[in-house]
Amino acid sequence: MASAHRTEDRTSSPRSRIVELLPPVLTLALAIGYVGLDLTDGFAEPVAGTIPPLVRGGLVAVQALALLARYRRPAAVFAVVVLLDLVILVTSAGELGTGAFAVMVAVYVLSRRVPRRRGYATIAIGAAATAIVSIAAGSVSPELTPLDGVFVALVRVIVQYAVPAAIGEYFLGRERLADALRTQAESVERERIERDQREVQAGRTALARELHDIAGHHLSGIIVSAQAASALTRSDPDRARETLLALQDDARTALADLRRTVGLLRHDDPSSDGTAAAPVAAPSIARVAALLDDARSRGVTVHDVLIGRPRPLGPLTETAAYRMVQESLANAVRHAPGATIDVRIEYSSDAVRLTVTNGPPADAAAAGRATATTADPGERERYGLAGMEERAGLVGGTLTTGPTADGGWSNSLLVPAPERGGTT
Repeated sequence: MASAHRTEDRTSSPRSRIVELLPPVLTLALAIGYVGLDLTDGFAEPVAGTIPPLVRGGLVAVQALALLARYRRPAAVFAVVVLLDLVILVTSAGELGTGAFAVMVAVYVLSRRVPRRRGYATIAIGAAATAIVSIAAGSVSPELTPLDGVFVALVRVIVQYAVPAAIGEYFLGRERLADALRTQAESVERERIERDQREVQAGRTALARELHDIAGHHLSGIIVSAQAASALTRSDPDRARETLLALQDDARTALADLRRTVGLLRHDDPSSDGTAAAPVAAPSIARVAALLDDARSRGVTVHDVLIGRPRPLGPLTETAAYRMVQESLANAVRHAPGATIDVRIEYSSDAVRLTVTNGPPADAAAAGRATATTADPGERERYGLAGMEERAGLVGGTLTTGPTADGGWSNSLLVPAPERGGTT
């Protein structure tokens, strides 16, 4: 199958114009030089033939003119310069080679700009015609034997056709290789950009998940505290005042946590006093105890059980476990106010299971009011469960969620424990 050759981009820069005009100029110089040598008796012996040297020089000049269109019409220019070269051979008994240079240029361009099969077929026809005419013209020369005529024809074919075609193929191969390397580099660059975009999107998703978990946990507590303060305003104003003060502290804590989380995006920025921002402690199972104490301080009944000997699980697993407990507590407080929450952490030889179970709401009316104060609770709950499932999948764990027999809810996360000396 014919392969398309590379189309050269010709620009109007001075260098490209010089390169384009150089072969026609050299061909014209050959014509002028040939005519000048003849007029000054520069030839030791006259060239055979009846056509005046000025006419032969004119034929070469026409070749130079034809070469100006070699990039636009390579096949037509090749035919013209070969035909003119054959006329020069016939009229000089095969002695003159002044038209050979133009043929070489035309062959070079043809080998690079025409599809391979058609281009080499055209070159082969021109080479065969040159060989036949050269042998026939040389046969009338008394100085050449038939074997000499064949040898001269073979040399002409090699010099005028084979060598330029080989040079053109060589440079064409180099250009194809450069194009392939450039295409490969562009492909690698595109893949890098796409990878960076995916990483940015993953970072944004992770940040959104962190913001949701932190905001959901703190805001759930704030909502419960606000409801309690509202109920105590008339019956126990002092306690209502204490609850409101605690609510303000919770809001400040939530704001500080949100600022720390957003600060992860600009960890190099200094704090307001010009010092570097303090690192944020990574979530871990060890911090679950503080999470439960915080819930108890809000009046939530939480029971926790620890089975087995705790051991580090790796930052990703620790974060996934902590966020699951945090989200489960927030959901329980939001949708089942007054319910007892049981947190169970169980270490085994090859896995760790964390289970958060809450009973049914202690007061159905209170549960209805809590749901009514939450914008689109169904969507928020689905987002929280989706975040827990994403984290579980990230660390190779399994999340099981669903209602319990007594009307409550249970979230259970099972994650594989790392091998001794390994990390997750």
